[in-house]
Amino acid sequence: MAESQARIETLSKNNFETWKLQMEDVLIKNDRFEYLSEVAPPPEPKEAYDSWKIEDSKTKADLILCIQPSELKLVKNCLTAKDMWEKLERTYQSKDPARKANLLKSFLQLKMETGSDVRDHIRKFFEFIDKLQDLDIVIDEDLTSVMLLYSLPANFETFRVAIESRDDPGSKT
Repeated sequence: MAESQARIETLSKNNFETWKLQMEDVLIKNDRFEYLSEVAPPPEPKEAYDSWKIEDSKTKADLILCIQPSELKLVKNCLTAKDMWEKLERTYQSKDPARKANLLKSFLQLKMETGSDVRDHIRKFFEFIDKLQDLDIVIDEDLTSVMLLYSLPANFETFRVAIESRDDPGSKT
């Protein structure tokens, strides 16, 4: 069967959630996803083990080819595709306090540069929201709106003031 390789952004320190979703789909498409959850079969019969080992090696190769060289050190000693996958999840999906603190700090310091594309900024802003939700940190909608407004550069001041001074549509004045 001819396999097709979809083009996905290689794994870096900042894109694991997106990379994981796309990589899962690539492996499903290529009938290799089972190797992320499957442990090796017993060595008998030898043919079954040999066949499994070949397919697991191909799955490892698919993963390695979609990881930035700077991140390969994480998985270089992994014996199976499952080991690689679990190592990447432990590294990039940790819910420890340090990861939460670093993500919150980065989110709070997120500021759009003057002249940048506002769509890119909004996309990045909501990627942070998604990552925080994955860590069980939920930010209220009102706070999200305020944070987004104040992450915009000074040339959005008129817009920010207009939004802030709007009447509450539910109030009777």
